[in-house]
Amino acid sequence: MSSTFFGLEMSKRALQTQQTALNITGHNISNSNTKGYTRQTPNIQAMTPDILNNMGNRMSIGAGVNVKTIERVRDAFVDRQYRWENSNQQYWAAREDSLGKIEGLVNEPSDYSLSDDLDQFWNAWSDLSKNPENLGSRSVVLERAATLADTFHHLDQQITEMQKGLDSEIRVEIKQVNDYSNQIKSLNEQIKRAEIAGDNPNDLKDKRDAIVDELSNLVNVRVVESKDPSYTDRDVSIYKVYIGSDSASDQILVDDTNAAYQLAEPTAAGSDGLPFADVKWATGSLAGKPVNLGENQGKLKANLNMRGPDNTPSQPKESAYLVNLRDKINELAKGIAEAVNDLHKLGKAKGITPPSDVPDFFVKDGTGEITAANIKVNSDLKNDPWKIATGKTNYGDGEIAKAIASLSSGWEDYENITLKADGTIKAASFGDYYGAAIAELGVDAQQATRMRKGQDVLLNNMYNQRETISGVNLDEEITNLIKYQKSYTAAARMVTMMDDMLDTIVRGMGITR
Repeated sequence: MSSTFFGLEMSKRALQTQQTALNITGHNISNSNTKGYTRQTPNIQAMTPDILNNMGNRMSIGAGVNVKTIERVRDAFVDRQYRWENSNQQYWAAREDSLGKIEGLVNEPSDYSLSDDLDQFWNAWSDLSKNPENLGSRSVVLERAATLADTFHHLDQQITEMQKGLDSEIRVEIKQVNDYSNQIKSLNEQIKRAEIAGDNPNDLKDKRDAIVDELSNLVNVRVVESKDPSYTDRDVSIYKVYIGSDSASDQILVDDTNAAYQLAEPTAAGSDGLPFADVKWATGSLAGKPVNLGENQGKLKANLNMRGPDNTPSQPKESAYLVNLRDKINELAKGIAEAVNDLHKLGKAKGITPPSDVPDFFVKDGTGEITAANIKVNSDLKNDPWKIATGKTNYGDGEIAKAIASLSSGWEDYENITLKADGTIKAASFGDYYGAAIAELGVDAQQATRMRKGQDVLLNNMYNQRETISGVNLDEEITNLIKYQKSYTAAARMVTMMDDMLDTIVRGMGITR
């Protein structure tokens, strides 16, 4: 036979269970607008029944209810998809931002751009070809050439400054990754201690998930959570965070409660912005090796791809956009200088004999090849504009000046000039070459915008899907309040009934009326 107070104890547990469920519902309602909060739900289970001996028969009788655990309503697959789409969205958003800045840097089309300076440079030669004996026309050519050289210098400097800015961002992002790594490790330790003690620290887990979400802005993130085999009588988890390419299975940023793995803090940048920061592992088995960040994921990868690994030329735009852009501008500056110089040296200038003494029109400031950074007008011509070679038979016929002016539209008529469509510049003309480079920039910027907008839609869909699962729905919570309140009232009524029954036993049995 069961205890006299069995029913009262069962009713008490019912009251406690419904009270706990009401408290959980109130906690959900209180945090309905809390960012990163995950809806919690009571895991209400029937208790182990009592076994009674009833006239030789064993019989199970229900012992009531209790709240075994308080669970977070999460879907690991949806979390993974959300973080994946978030990393993609952040990559394209950062790339869109950088390409927009580059478009502002080249400032095309406008009256203050390289293309406008090129047009004015060619037009100045055209005017000189019509009046080669006019000193004013010669001075205009030199002025337009100096302006063109200054624009090349400015573009090169702007690219360098933008690389420095991106490098600073990369250094900050590396530090952020390390900070997130330490925070996740610390939370893992707190959560594990609570789980070992039999608790389920949901709010700490929400905080950890929020940090992982923030980490996914910078790099692709994968979370692997498993049961700790050291504990068979309770649920204790092992929580690992991987970053970068999905194909790299050894890039662990956080390994449960073990020391958080770190990215190498870059050495201080020099005054010229170099050395650029590399993204390498500082600790663990991969120490000193580059981090495989994958493709098109995370703001850190986008900034690396825009900045480039260094200033070494001949880098593909996919991994070094600004380096590749500088290569094209350098190629244009070098091509213009070589073409103008080749034609110029074929011409005749006033007072220069023999013709072989005609100086180059463009020279370099320093050593090496002519680039956008070092191109300049020959100072000998600035000092004596009559040294500008303008004619083919004599300096007054203007044929050489006309030939140089014609470089704006092509060079197929000048077979004796080495620079042609199959030479340094792979285009019909310098204008076409630069126009193609600007058009390519525009296409890349449009692609980044389209991809970012597409990712915005996907990310919003995943966010809504996650909120549907994990977010607080006030209508649902109000329904739960009513449900648990009704159950609490019924349990309280049961206590009253059991009290009346016990009162009958205590006060009424054995009394003669």
